[in-house]
Amino acid sequence: MIMKFISENNFAALMGTSNSTAQKWAESGVYPSHVVNGVRGFDMEELTEIPEVNEMINGKWNEEFHVQPLRQYTSVELFAGGGGLALGISLAGFHHVLLNEFDTSACKTLRTNRPDWNVIEGDVRHIDFTPLRDRVDFLSGGFPCQAFSYAGKQGGFNDTRGTLFFELARAVTEIRPKVFMGENVKGLTSHEDGKTFDTICNVIRELGYTLVEPRVLKAIMYQVPQKRERLILIAIRNDIAEKVQFHWPSPYGCVLTLRDALYKSVIFDKDVPKSEGVKYPEKKMRVLELVPQGGDWRDLPKDIAREYMGGSWELGGGKTGMARRLSLDEPSLTLTCAPAQKQTERCHPLETRPLTVREYARIQTFPDYWKFQGTMSEKYKQIGNAVPVNLAWAIGRSLVRLFNDIQREFPTKTQDCAPAVREILRKQSQLVVVKDNKTQTSKVEAVCVQLNLFDLYDQYELKPITQNSMLHESTEIQYGTSRTRYPFPIDLTRNLLICNVKKDNWEQYLDGTAKIYYTGKKFPTTVALNKLYYFMPYLSGKGIRDLYYIKIARLGYRKEGQVGEDKNDLRLVFEIERVGQLFDDYKKVTLEIWRTFTDTTISKVIGRQ
Repeated sequence: MIMKFISENNFAALMGTSNSTAQKWAESGVYPSHVVNGVRGFDMEELTEIPEVNEMINGKWNEEFHVQPLRQYTSVELFAGGGGLALGISLAGFHHVLLNEFDTSACKTLRTNRPDWNVIEGDVRHIDFTPLRDRVDFLSGGFPCQAFSYAGKQGGFNDTRGTLFFELARAVTEIRPKVFMGENVKGLTSHEDGKTFDTICNVIRELGYTLVEPRVLKAIMYQVPQKRERLILIAIRNDIAEKVQFHWPSPYGCVLTLRDALYKSVIFDKDVPKSEGVKYPEKKMRVLELVPQGGDWRDLPKDIAREYMGGSWELGGGKTGMARRLSLDEPSLTLTCAPAQKQTERCHPLETRPLTVREYARIQTFPDYWKFQGTMSEKYKQIGNAVPVNLAWAIGRSLVRLFNDIQREFPTKTQDCAPAVREILRKQSQLVVVKDNKTQTSKVEAVCVQLNLFDLYDQYELKPITQNSMLHESTEIQYGTSRTRYPFPIDLTRNLLICNVKKDNWEQYLDGTAKIYYTGKKFPTTVALNKLYYFMPYLSGKGIRDLYYIKIARLGYRKEGQVGEDKNDLRLVFEIERVGQLFDDYKKVTLEIWRTFTDTTISKVIGRQ
């Protein structure tokens, strides 16, 4: 019998443990180890007591790969993003009649790759799904996880109001699909000590659906070369649930690695094409050049590691994401929305640089023909937030098998959804909304105009700042030159506003997802709004690090789009977009105006007059 071999590193990835732990298992004889072609690992046939390994050995991947729908099954997807879940589900055989996404660039990506898809760009709260009632077979959505209120005694439907899960649930009540699916991070089950997940389960029961026992699926078991896990919720309408049973997808027979993503392999018929990508500053590059494949900060000389890590050096935990270089012979670590964040480094295994956009897409198993739209940072974000296509495809095939069983028990014809979709699109065309990209929400104005300081100048005596020209058009500094240590173009002469950020808003600035900044009740009149171009958030006790571009300044209100928003508390709001990390670590500065603001320029901040 030919040994079905799995290396120590891939076994560690499958088990969700460290490489060193797998090595200890081998050395201590917990599992019998072998050496094949100079690589130490295990015979999978000797590990059948481990459920994941047993599934991979006895799975029916090849059989399930060829499943076909008995008829055309229709679907609607919410929170579609850059299309990972939508593409995988469509490859399995579903026909998307409608997709919704808030982000403009992600919508452009969907329309570019699938011009026949009906994509509604905008806030899901403004979409009336009732024209599709009893016409659509399947509804899906990767809803963002937000803290729910638990004012209700049962933690049910009403307690989710104001969250995007509520909008998914509302769509279910209005469409009444036979089956719906939600996907999220695995941490959802423990969010708010399990209260959030309990509430979601209660809502599903209230909606009249039977929840299949949820599972956290490991992407590496489904032909995805990445250590990524997603919680999958499948719910079947009660009038159908007793007659059918959902079967989770069988895993692929082996674990794929980064080598399978970047070169010709079982999932790609050629090496990864060249594409755009961010660059490291020279200082960071010199540090990462010292890190071997699969290594991290622990492989650096102690003095270099201490300087590079800054304050993180004194913190507990393994910090294994810092100065991390990927290995060709292991699955990639879970991709983030930016490839060069210091705490979650994803350095290329052979070259000292971050992964390119196309390499990012390969790791998420997007086909090379899937073209992403928007700025480079927006492309990374779309890919990093996506469900891996091959994982979605595997789930889609299992759903097709479920729908085939439903079709046999309850024979129906595919409904013509075109008139209903036209009605929904007609209603949407009559809405003019003001977006708030930070929370993926928007508001419909009674008078359909963009709120800005031009409109309110006379009333509030504020100088307006108009939409700036694009950042890259006026810069003298080019990518990859020795003239700057930054991997993005900046204009050193432009005005920069540094603003203090309250601690309850820190998270969005730490992870680079912030889209707006609202000031306090007062704003200094000495700051010329029409000259502002850049923005840097100041975190008390830490300093400044990240550079943002100011798109527009307008009148808004405190905690706009967040829990606790107060529409009677008017504030100055800057709509911002992250440009990149200006410093390797936070730089201490002194705020000059009311210890809250500093009006300066880029050159002064980085010490170039």
